[in-house]
Amino acid sequence: MRGALPLFAFSAFLMVSATQAEADAILTVGASGADYSTISAAVQFADANAGTYYTIQVAAGTYVNDFSVITAAMTIMADPGGPVILDATQSPTNGKAIITTSASATISGLTFENAAVADSNGAGIRDEAGTTSLIIQNDIFINNQEGILAAADSADNISVSGSSFIGNGVDTGGGACPSGGCDHGIYAGAINSLTVTSSLFCGTLAGHDIKSRAASTTITGNQLYDGAANAALGCPAGSSSYAIDLANGGAATISNNQIIQGPATENSTMVSYGEEGLTYLDNSLMVSGNSFSNTGVANATAISDPYCVQVQLQNNSFQGITTPVNPTSCAASVDQAVSEPATLALLGIGFAGLGLARRRKIAA
Repeated sequence: MRGALPLFAFSAFLMVSATQAEADAILTVGASGADYSTISAAVQFADANAGTYYTIQVAAGTYVNDFSVITAAMTIMADPGGPVILDATQSPTNGKAIITTSASATISGLTFENAAVADSNGAGIRDEAGTTSLIIQNDIFINNQEGILAAADSADNISVSGSSFIGNGVDTGGGACPSGGCDHGIYAGAINSLTVTSSLFCGTLAGHDIKSRAASTTITGNQLYDGAANAALGCPAGSSSYAIDLANGGAATISNNQIIQGPATENSTMVSYGEEGLTYLDNSLMVSGNSFSNTGVANATAISDPYCVQVQLQNNSFQGITTPVNPTSCAASVDQAVSEPATLALLGIGFAGLGLARRRKIAA
C-alpha cells in the first residue's frame, strides 16, 4: 500500500507544476481573438499534443454544456476580470461530468453548476484512474449531483484549496438518497491522498460534505455546515448526513476547521471514522484546533469511532455536543472545555446511529 506523499515532496511538486504551467504553451478561450471559443476545443487540442504542457486560459463568461475530457496533463484556469461559469443544462455527453480527467490536471478559478446524469453520479469534476495529481484551486461547485467524484486509484493525490461546495448532492425526498447511493460535496475513492484546505461546504443534500476512502486524508482550515444554514454565505441548510466521513479509516488529520451542525442534518454524528471497516495498515486520527458546534440536534456526537482507533484530541472546542468521541474510551486525550449547553458524556453510547451512515457507490 502506498503511503501519503510527503509534505515537502508535494510542495515541491506544486512549485514544479506552477513553473511548468508558466513556462509552457498557452491556449486562450473566449470571444473573438481567442484561440478557441470553447474550453472543450482547447482541451481536445492539448490532448492531441500531449508532448507539450498547455495552460488553457479562459476568459470570463458562461460556457453552456461545454464538456471536456482530459487525457494529457494540463492546466485550465480562469483569466482575471470576471467569473468563468460552466453550466450544464443537459447531461454531460459522456454521462459523467462537466470535466472528466484521467491525467494530472490543475483547475483554477472555474465555477461548475448543475451537473446531473441518470445514475445520479453527475459531477462538476470526475477524476478517473490514471490521474496522479488533481489540483483544485479557487473553484466553485454549485447544485451538482457530485461536486468532485474520484475513482479508486492508489497512485492518485487530490488537493483542494480555496474552493466552495454549495448545494451539491441529491435528496429524493425526506433526506433520502438515490437508490444507487448517496452523493457528496467531495467523494474520494481509495486514492493515495486527499487534502482539503480553506474551503466552504454547505447545503449538501442527503450525503456528506466530504467522504474520503483515501489512505491519507488531511482536512484543515475549512468551514463545514452539516444541516445548518448561513444566509450571509449563501448557504441553504441542505439535508446532509456527516460533515466528514472517513469511511475506511487511514491516516487522517482534521485541524482548525469550523464544523457546524444544524437541525436539518440527517445524522447526529458530525465526523465518522472507519464505519465501513478499516482497510489500511496505517490508521490514525488527529483532531486538533477545531470548533464543533451543534444547535437543534439531540444527543449530538462530534466523532464516531466504532473500531476505537485512538483519537488524538488537542485544543478543540465543543458547543452543544453531548459526546465528543463515541465510544469515549477511544479518546487518547480530552483537554477541551465543553461550552454550555453541552455536557460531556462519561460513558460511551456504543455504536448507535451507525445504521444512518450514508454510503456511496464506487465510481467506475
